[in-house]
Order: sequence, then structure tokens, then C-alpha cells
Amino acid sequence: MANLLSLNSELRPATTGGEQAVAAVTKLHDFLAKEAEVTDREGRFAGQSVQALADVGVFAAAAPSDLGGFGVERLHDLTVLTAAIARADPSVAVAHYMHTALAWYFARVVRFGADGEPGYLPRREWLEAIGARRMLLCSAVAERGADYWNLATTAKPSYNGWVVNGRKILASISPAATHFYCRLRAERGKGAHLASAMIPADTPGVHVEDDWQGLGLGLRGSGSGTVEFSDCVVPEDALLVRGPWGKRDASMLEGRAVSGMGLNGVYLGLAEAARDEALAALNRPSGRRRTASAAVKTSVAEMETALAAARGTLATALQDFDSYLLTNKPQVTTDDVSRAMMKECQTVSTVVERAATTVVDHAMRVTGGASYTAHHPLARAYRDVRAAVFMPPYSPPEESVDFLAGVTLGTSPD
Repeated sequence: MANLLSLNSELRPATTGGEQAVAAVTKLHDFLAKEAEVTDREGRFAGQSVQALADVGVFAAAAPSDLGGFGVERLHDLTVLTAAIARADPSVAVAHYMHTALAWYFARVVRFGADGEPGYLPRREWLEAIGARRMLLCSAVAERGADYWNLATTAKPSYNGWVVNGRKILASISPAATHFYCRLRAERGKGAHLASAMIPADTPGVHVEDDWQGLGLGLRGSGSGTVEFSDCVVPEDALLVRGPWGKRDASMLEGRAVSGMGLNGVYLGLAEAARDEALAALNRPSGRRRTASAAVKTSVAEMETALAAARGTLATALQDFDSYLLTNKPQVTTDDVSRAMMKECQTVSTVVERAATTVVDHAMRVTGGASYTAHHPLARAYRDVRAAVFMPPYSPPEESVDFLAGVTLGTSPD
């Protein structure tokens, strides 16, 4: 009889669209896993895996079904989909999520009828392009040494629109992206505002360096390199002013919390794959005799306990988020709700990061010295899981602690 207890079983899609998207990934699992080994060994972007997922519509998962997508509306299902990809290749899961989180947000805006309001960008048009497999998004936000409210990339007005200059890092999926969704400083007269712009990859002055070099080439397949914008001209209506410049704004925490919560799927899927690899090693003839060892049994129990903590905590948080997100228009929440969402995101991310690290460490102990060889799946997992601590919206870790404690005590800025 199948184990139906939620803590001990895998997170599963809650909707038909989610089931269809996960099924598409499952069919590609063996191909993705083999490609992960090849791209890791060669130290390159996982372009063929990205293309394979795009061909079967996985990158259009969040687009409505009438526009060619799977119509995934729940953050729960988006996270489960990300975990399914991560079981085969965490690098590709990161690349996929950075695109799909944006597409999912655009779909939410359209569902609530906010796409036609003054100041909004043409998100329904973007969803149509995503559903038609004509648009692959890169979130070009991060900059070296800069916070999200104090970016160095600028947009200055000109006679034919805006001129964008700047340099972005950690731009996942950038080698394959058709468009870059960029956060920047919009300057007009003496005023400055935080703004967003959608910049096509074929715009003159866009340069993708594909120079991502993680720890031991960790997550190399994600293509999380540098993108430079040099005198890129974008139309006047391609830029959206989002808020005041150089000021922390609690209203922006909602979007960052939602994005950060779903990203936990990468590390849950990585941990599940590591546990499976360890159990497979124990099921081989050379491994079966080791199952009588108390140390091996302890490691197996620790893996199961850590996975139960990660799955249960993440599932509960996703249910909380979906109950709010499915009934509330984007970016109309109160500051207190935004802070509460970010607190939950940061807390859950910490639990998942610690659990995933624990699982990988014990999986290596169970598997033995073979797992320490450079291209063993667990060696890659050991390296890749270390990125989890830097992934939540508040990073490095001390910022997460400051935020969590500050919100709890009522003493911290956003």
C-alpha cells in the first residue's frame, strides 16, 4: 500500500495543469540526468536540456492553457515542478525557475485584470509569446555589491525612448534568453525611480558573457553569468516605474517572498535525488551487507527525518501562500502582510537549506568514497547544495537573521 502521509511522501501537484507539467518533466528525466553529467564535465550551459524542456512546453507552464501553456496557477505546483526538474539537474531547475517565476507573476497580473491598468507593461502579450515558445525570460536584477533598491544600472531618457547602461550578474538562463527583465534606476530631470524594463536580447548593446563560474563549476548548467547593457535603447512604454529610488519599500517584499519560496523546490528536489542515489547504492550487492550497520541505519534515518522536515514545512508554507495569492491582486497587500510573507519565506528557506545539506552529507556517508569522485552525482550535489544558503531574498545569512529577528521583535527595517 502506498504511503499517503504527507510528511513522508513526495509533494505532488494539486491541479491538472501541474500534473501535466510534471509528467512532461518525468518523461525527460533520464535525458536531463545524462545531460547533467555531460554539461558538468564539460563546464558549459545546459542548452540542450533547456531546449528539450521548452519543446514540450515546460517553460510555458504558467501561461494559460488557451495561450499554449499548462495553466499552472498555484505556487505549490510551480514548486513541485521545479523539484521534479532538480531531481535530474539542479542547474536546469534554477534556469527554469528564474524564467517561470516571472511568467507565473505575469499570469497572475493578467488573471486579476491588472494588465490594462495605467503604467502596466503588456504582460498578456508576453504570455502569448511564452505560450507560443517565442519568449524565454532572464531575470536581470542582481548587481555586484548592490541592494535591489540601490542599483547601478541606469535608464536615461532620449529622443527615441530610454538608454540603458549597466552590468548584471547571476543572470540565470542568459545564454538562451530571448528577453531580459531588468531592474534599474530611471533618471528624468532631477528625479530618480526604481524601474523595470523588458529588453529583447537582440537589442544593440546587449552582451551575454556566459561566464558563470560557481564553486567547482557548481550549477554551471544554469548559465547564471554576466549580462552587460551598453547604450541599449528601449521604447518609452517598455519601462515601468516601480517606486522611490534608494529606499527600502515593504510593498516589494511580497513579490520577492513569492519568488524565494518557490525556489526552495530546487533544493528539495536535489535532496530527494541524493537520498535516492544513496538508497540505490545500498541496494547493490556490495551495499546490502552494509545495511546491518548502525551507522548506516542512522544515516538513513537522518535523511528521512530531514526530508520530512523540509517537505512538511514547505508544503504548509505553500498552502499559506496560495490561499492568499489566489484571492488577492498583486502588490495591493499591506506592509504587515508583506513582512509576514517574507518572514515565512526566509524561515522555510532556512529549514530546506539545512535539511538538503544534511541529506547530501549522509547520502555521501552511506554511498562511500565513490561519491567523492569529481563527477559522481553526489559530488555534484555536495557542491551545488552549498549555493542554497545564498539563494533566499535576504542574503548573506546575517541579513536573513537580522530580518527574521527584526520582524519578530518589531525593530527591523525592511
